[in-house]
Amino acid sequence: MTDITPKTRLEGQRGYVIHTQPWEVIAEHYRKQVAFAPMLHLVEVIRASPVASQLFAATSMFDLLLSDSADFRIGDSTLRISYRPSEHRFDFQHTSYSGHDDQKVCAEHESLQTLRLFLRLKYGVLFEIPAA
Repeated sequence: MTDITPKTRLEGQRGYVIHTQPWEVIAEHYRKQVAFAPMLHLVEVIRASPVASQLFAATSMFDLLLSDSADFRIGDSTLRISYRPSEHRFDFQHTSYSGHDDQKVCAEHESLQTLRLFLRLKYGVLFEIPAA
C-alpha cells in the first residue's frame, strides 16, 4: 500500500459530513447500474455478514464510502471503494485525518480479500469471507 495524501496548506481542515444510508438503500443504488454488478456483489456480501452492523456506508456517484462511524466526515478514516468496469478492477483508498492513507488496486476476484484486509487494518473489524 502506498501513501496517497498530498500534504497541502489545508492539511489540518476536516472534510464535510457524509450522511450514511441503510445497506438496503446502498444495494438498491448498485442494482440500477448493470455495469457495476461486481460492486453490488461486494455490497451484498457485506450486507449479509455480521460486520454490516459495525460499518456505515454512503455512495458518491458510483463509489462506495465506508466508515466505522455513522454520518462521518470525509477524510476521517474513510474507505472509498471504486469499481472500474472497463478494466474489471477495484480501487480501494483509505484516507484519514492523521494522514496515514493507503491505496490498493485489485482485480475483481481479489476484492473481498482486499476488503477484508482494509477492514481489519483500518477499523479492527474481522470480516469473514463467505464460502463460495
